[in-house]
Amino acid sequence: MRRETPFLLAALAALTSYGCMRAQAQTTAAPSDPTRGAIELTVYAGDFAMVREMRKVDLQAGRVRVGLLGVSKQLDQNSVLFDWPKTKDAKVVSSTYDLGMSSSGRLLERFLGQEVELVYHGQDGKEGQRTKGILEVSEPGNVVIKADGKYIVNPDATIEAPTNTGIVTIPQLSAEVESKSGGATDLGMSYMTGGLSWSADYTVTLAPDTDTLDLECWATVTNKTGTDYPEAKISFVAGSPNKVLNESQDQARKSPTTSFYASGKVARMRDMEMNGAFEAPRAMGEMYAYPYKSTATIRQDQMNRVRMMGSEDVKVKRVYSIALPGVWREYAEFNANPDQRITATMGINFSNAKASGLGLPLPAGAIRVYEPDSTGAVRYVGAAGIGDTPKDAKVSLELTNVFDLYARAKQISAQRIDKKHTSRTVEVTISNEKAKAKEVRLVEPFGGTWKITSESDKSMKLNASTNQWTVTVPAGGEKKLRYTVVLGG
Repeated sequence: MRRETPFLLAALAALTSYGCMRAQAQTTAAPSDPTRGAIELTVYAGDFAMVREMRKVDLQAGRVRVGLLGVSKQLDQNSVLFDWPKTKDAKVVSSTYDLGMSSSGRLLERFLGQEVELVYHGQDGKEGQRTKGILEVSEPGNVVIKADGKYIVNPDATIEAPTNTGIVTIPQLSAEVESKSGGATDLGMSYMTGGLSWSADYTVTLAPDTDTLDLECWATVTNKTGTDYPEAKISFVAGSPNKVLNESQDQARKSPTTSFYASGKVARMRDMEMNGAFEAPRAMGEMYAYPYKSTATIRQDQMNRVRMMGSEDVKVKRVYSIALPGVWREYAEFNANPDQRITATMGINFSNAKASGLGLPLPAGAIRVYEPDSTGAVRYVGAAGIGDTPKDAKVSLELTNVFDLYARAKQISAQRIDKKHTSRTVEVTISNEKAKAKEVRLVEPFGGTWKITSESDKSMKLNASTNQWTVTVPAGGEKKLRYTVVLGG
């Protein structure tokens, strides 16, 4: 009888948790798959992506099952699409996705009730006795094999089992193909998967004593799919689609493989420009895609980061703001402690417009802001989040508390006008310990019905419940704001 080709379970992982079997480790590197052709990745920010691959397959006339290795462990079987770019004589009639084995113990369980072979080794490591038997028990710490009318419990041996049982050890997609003529051809395969995502992040450096900043946008792609994507064409997509998506119709031209860390354009950019490794952002339905010009290898369990776009000397406005407590608190806390400080915050406002030095669609992401100190060393200032921002939209970011700009507030008087209305007078003192005068926004919520009847500085009603004053506080000095508001019932 022809002997079945075995495999070593111990080569997959140490099996000591299943008994006292000797492990025989094999460390040969897996070769690249010659059947894999061009790969295109459309990667979304919501931890999913669309993968399109070309696979070389050999068909026979009639029906044949084609195995497609190297697919994602998080593949969505319901999203798989097949096409035949070079033949009309073939069609896929069914497909199967096998999740593979997550551990050697799980693999061993698949052979319960089946014949396996025990291989004993001497102290010199050479193979000795072989015994065939039926695997009766397979659980952590316990393996039992019935052989020669006996139960062998936790044998000090290597277990070998046949490979022709149809068990798949690694994730595999297979397709049953019906072909009229057979032969070698290309099979196009597309699918959605989790575990492959990208995120944008921004580094911003404020220019000291000027109203400009330098901005760079970086893209980080994370691959947790359990497979590599060699020499893939990549498009990063900004937007929030549902996860039932159509493939992008953009067919970028082929180009030589380069490192994903290609530096691209490094010249000083007065206008917003893409890194030379990227194409300009293009509309993709209701979203925007940022195609990477060359191909790149995205390996499993890696995070790769590349500079996407940037601009220097972007026009920006620093904004200092103080949130007043609101007269609904009657300023009791501040009247009891008149020296209590209300800390100001510093933020930046800018327009995503060409006139400001920007003007390209900005994907959502975290913005980290830096600023040189008096010695020229760049220091971290603060961070904020930015949503998907179209061209010409306004951006407002609050970054940090301010050490030497603050306010003190107190209620000067309160008077009942009638059963429904009360008049309150408030005084706010804003102190500026900086070397330059600063413009400060004071924002106060009122709620209900209200009306400012007198004020030392002109205010602006932001909305139905909030008022704002903008005052200039001299360097090393103070500014007082006094107002009276009538509150309704």
